[in-house]
Amino acid sequence: MATLHAGSLSRSFASDRDRLPADSAKANTTAYVAVCTAMVGAIMFGLDQGNFGNVQGFDSFRDHWCKGNYDKEDPLACTEEGVKNNHGWQTEFILWGGSLITLGAAAGGLFLGPVITNKCGRRLCISTGAAVCFIGCLLASYLSFDSIAIFMIGRFVTGFGVGVCCFALPMYNSEIATPRIRGTLGSMFQFNVVVGGFIATVITLLSQDWMIGMMLPGIAGFLVAIAVWFTPESPRYVMAQKGYDAGVVVLKKVRTGDVTEEAQSIHHQIESEKKAGMVSYKHMFSHRSLRKRVFIACYLQIAQQLTGVNAFLSYANTLFSGVGIQNPYVFNCIWNGVMMAGCIGGLLLIDSPRGGRRIQLLGSTVLMGPPLLIAGFAFLYNWPGVLEMIMMCVFGLGFQLSWGMIPWLYPSEIFNMAEKDKALSLAVFWQYAINAAVAICTPVFLAWSMGGTLIIFGVLNLTNFVFTILFVEETKGVPLEDVPALFQRTTPLASR
Repeated sequence: MATLHAGSLSRSFASDRDRLPADSAKANTTAYVAVCTAMVGAIMFGLDQGNFGNVQGFDSFRDHWCKGNYDKEDPLACTEEGVKNNHGWQTEFILWGGSLITLGAAAGGLFLGPVITNKCGRRLCISTGAAVCFIGCLLASYLSFDSIAIFMIGRFVTGFGVGVCCFALPMYNSEIATPRIRGTLGSMFQFNVVVGGFIATVITLLSQDWMIGMMLPGIAGFLVAIAVWFTPESPRYVMAQKGYDAGVVVLKKVRTGDVTEEAQSIHHQIESEKKAGMVSYKHMFSHRSLRKRVFIACYLQIAQQLTGVNAFLSYANTLFSGVGIQNPYVFNCIWNGVMMAGCIGGLLLIDSPRGGRRIQLLGSTVLMGPPLLIAGFAFLYNWPGVLEMIMMCVFGLGFQLSWGMIPWLYPSEIFNMAEKDKALSLAVFWQYAINAAVAICTPVFLAWSMGGTLIIFGVLNLTNFVFTILFVEETKGVPLEDVPALFQRTTPLASR
């Protein structure tokens, strides 16, 4: 591994600004088909997030897994009302069923995803992760053979596949897209995650078959695992592995027009990275500015989970029925629809004069924290249920305006190419690790108090406001090579 020379690195990347192509070659139909194929992987992620929260409320699911396993002392312990106080069911089966998938995703995204992506290519990483997700879904449904152990292994394997696949998806999208549409496509990843969650909610509303519900991410994974091989490999990866000419051949497959300028820019960036070398994990924590950016990238993932959104998605049936909503499935469809509208609004704002990373995070937090506090007190003091529904919708709208997409987008902006690989692997790990922690704690909180759970997450949203004020810098419109300097408050790395 080459030794990092910070001064030459900063000069190299600063000079890239004048070499960026002005999209003289446009993305063609093949490029858009490739991106749409990758987006099915994002939908797979959304299906994975949205299915279990509904499936756990199915009569067929409780009859299959609860009866005979968690009702030995009380014959009514597996009824719709009985499971609310069934400690074994809630803290063993549901808790681990919800958290193992995120633990698997953390492991896949940290350990296997980076290895396959860098050594074997983006397509193989996407296909492998999607195929593993498909196998995991089979083990958690049609091939579980009434075994709780196999079901739980299936949940972990499903998450592992999702983590591997989603490590490469945003990278593949950005490398297939032309420079002008990379930012929008980066945010489109979250939009398709929301679409996946909405599809999961609608299908589970229409079909109460728990096996079909558990297979939904696997179906999308099966499609992606095959379809991605009909799309080109990343031109940047091919050029880095097989040379300039091979990269140009692939680039021409996804462009209309003269690709010379873009190909030369990609080649220059690859050569700059080789000369600069890659930072080590040790170096990432030895310099104050870089350490601060690593902290921000990782804590953004933690902060996203502290909003409570995945707790609500994973335990939607329990939560929404607990706050007095008569039909939690119907309300979950409404809630996901509102979040989709919020995601569209966030996409329109993210690069507009009125939007931006910092201002959207701050504004969204104001829309999220107070409504959860109001909903929590409404439940504790038996205020009208319609108030709770409105507050949850306001929360969902606020989340998708920024906290849904920016924690995925922002880390990719604040590191240079020498830092990005290891920094993003840490950020992805924390995304899923804290998700698992929330999944483990949520059923305990819900068993203690529905209203109290809402209030806790409401307060945590307010802490996110403080974090954004103190640490998040605005990166909208700033060239990528200049972004790290926004966080430099001490002696520049190049002078050390």
